[in-house]
Amino acid sequence: MLKWKVLAFLGLVFGVAGVVWGYAQQKKAIGFFELRVYTAQPGKRDALAARFAERTAAIYARHGITNVGYWIPQQSDPELGISAENTFIYMRGYPSKEERDKRLKAAHDDPEFGEVVTKQEQNQATKLIVKAHNIDMTPSGGYTAVAIAK
Repeated sequence: MLKWKVLAFLGLVFGVAGVVWGYAQQKKAIGFFELRVYTAQPGKRDALAARFAERTAAIYARHGITNVGYWIPQQSDPELGISAENTFIYMRGYPSKEERDKRLKAAHDDPEFGEVVTKQEQNQATKLIVKAHNIDMTPSGGYTAVAIAK
């Protein structure tokens, strides 16, 4: 009888330990994300995408901003204001909204950002962006597989 009680107790202990270990292994989706949707000047979408690929993404990374991804839509959706010809979409990630504010300020204060982006966008002859939409987002549930740099 004692043997069965010991086995039952051990089973309970290992069961509880397994449940606790399982919860500890779950990855909690953390972070703060921005979805950015740009409308480029007619015919300038590829130049905007190239500026991000060649310069802007590196500036963001240098200031601790996670470049989640950059996309070019393959079809238009007038209801959403998406034009396959002139829309450029990207997502950035941060540990928190407060870190976003701090890191974006540092990136925008970076002299290279001023040279590469600000100067170009202030000049009507070289301006690439018509408008930009920003959507702040936080993960919902445990489905976000993106890791944010601390």
